[in-house]
Amino acid sequence: MYKVTAYFRTHKVTKLFLDLYEAIDFKDTADAHYPIKITFEEGKNPLRSFIVSGWYNVMDHRYNPLKNIPDLNTRHMVMQVLAWMWCIVFSFYVGSFFVMGVSMVAHALILAAIVLTVATFETAKRKPSVFRLRTDGYHSVSRNRSYVIYHDERGHPRKIYMDASDPGGEHE
Repeated sequence: MYKVTAYFRTHKVTKLFLDLYEAIDFKDTADAHYPIKITFEEGKNPLRSFIVSGWYNVMDHRYNPLKNIPDLNTRHMVMQVLAWMWCIVFSFYVGSFFVMGVSMVAHALILAAIVLTVATFETAKRKPSVFRLRTDGYHSVSRNRSYVIYHDERGHPRKIYMDASDPGGEHE
């Protein structure tokens, strides 16, 4: 395990890496932002390194053998099936099928939350414009149509055409 720390005037950034080349890449990226100092350390705690590398080798799709599956959704499904398998094994060990159901639901929720979080972070990193608020006066989804159907006092439908320059609003 490798630890890279970049010291800036107002803050410091520390990251842990399992791969030497990823650590070197981060060091070079941090160095491009002109830090006061950068430290590069190899992990000194063998037990912590063993636990962290074990976690990444099993749970992180970038390090475990599932990294060879190109589709992220398929990777997620395979991890989900493995999690359910371990739920079943654990419930047999404990001796209760109730534990299996609770454990399966808990694993599904946790893994789905993790996938949603990672997808949101990746979208924010790669395409931050998705989260930008519109400032062009467009307020309402209903403005994508050019007219509204209105029923008069006798119940007959009429088309009321909207003004193209009106940005609309929640209650138009």
